[in-house]
Amino acid sequence: MKKLHAMLLTLLMILTCLPAAAESAILLTPVPPSIATPVLKLRPSADEVKAYASPNLKANIVGYIIVGGRQEVEILSIQDNWCYVSFTSIYGTSQGWIPLSCFEAVTTPQPTPTPTPEPAAQGSAFVCNPQAGYRLNLREEPSTNADSLGKYYSGTPVTLTGLNRNGFLQVTIGSVMGWMDSRYITVNPYAFLNEMPEVTVKNPGDGVNLRYGPGTAYRKLGKYSHGTTVTIMGVRADGWYHVAVGGQTGFMSSSLLSEVFPWQYGTDSDNPAVSGGISSAVSIMYVNNHSSTDRLHLRQQASYSAASLGRFYTGTPVTIVSYTRTGWAYVRIGSLEGYMDMSYLTASMPQQYGVTRMVNNTYGTGLNLRTLPTTSSAVLALCPNYTRITVLGDLSDGWCYVQYGDQMGYMMGTRLTTTGY
Repeated sequence: MKKLHAMLLTLLMILTCLPAAAESAILLTPVPPSIATPVLKLRPSADEVKAYASPNLKANIVGYIIVGGRQEVEILSIQDNWCYVSFTSIYGTSQGWIPLSCFEAVTTPQPTPTPTPEPAAQGSAFVCNPQAGYRLNLREEPSTNADSLGKYYSGTPVTLTGLNRNGFLQVTIGSVMGWMDSRYITVNPYAFLNEMPEVTVKNPGDGVNLRYGPGTAYRKLGKYSHGTTVTIMGVRADGWYHVAVGGQTGFMSSSLLSEVFPWQYGTDSDNPAVSGGISSAVSIMYVNNHSSTDRLHLRQQASYSAASLGRFYTGTPVTIVSYTRTGWAYVRIGSLEGYMDMSYLTASMPQQYGVTRMVNNTYGTGLNLRTLPTTSSAVLALCPNYTRITVLGDLSDGWCYVQYGDQMGYMMGTRLTTTGY
């Protein structure tokens, strides 16, 4: 009996020390660790894609994937040229290995980046318009199509915020922030002629309130008495002026100041082709010289020493484009633009209207009335010899600005005579 017990004990010890060979043989391929994978999708294929038990084309096939079908395929990891995937089938969810060549990268459209303002200089600067009499728009957005918050004269001080976009600089003028065309902003205080007009308060009773914004609902910054000098920085379409007075900037109603600068007269220097001041509302004035024989110069610049483009008789109609603070007006006469002394312009038509001359062209039967002072321009009409026409101005190049019937244009001055009629 003791011998049998000893044999059983020895056998139990031997069995306990044997290796677990059967368990180790169950795991044919270890599950690869999960790693970050790129975004891939199976390439289009007419054949079924085989999934293998290990990353080897000779390994057992554990399932099939139909490209474009309803099976869900998830890439778990990538090892060398193989992808370890999870996929669904009629048997549930399976895992296996698929060659990496069966996949292609997924290209996702990149969103259009939102334009961000570029950094620009910060600090003090000034409005510097390209031509005397122009005014620069302060726009709500950096575009010539954006609404204008006001038109500002050369010399207006602005503060640069440090942002620019589409060629516009973001600026603040007093309490207002907007965008101005960078071409007409300068940091050089000597690069322009200050054109900000000076007017006076014209309310003998209570004076005029300076307000924080353009309207009576804005808070009052101060009250200024009748006769106080006010500097106009900019004008608005709603009849309010952006002004500087008493060391402050704010807004005053134009109706309580000594001079009106109409909104439609100003040329927008950030978009002159669109809003050159000649819109549905224009200002027509007339030359009014001291005598019937005097002629008023149309000058290239707002100065008596500037070159003359022509001399015009009393009664000549001119279109006001804009005003300057120095007493000159920027005007248009026919195809010409230049400056005239405002003291010789009047809003009412004078009794005289140009001077009379007669067509006398010895080289033909008449004289052409042209759109421009050049023989290459279009012909408006042929005026027969001995026809009387009204000369409104004599140009510096020998041409005349004339009226024939209800048409205005240009004729060669050498073919006109003051005698014989």
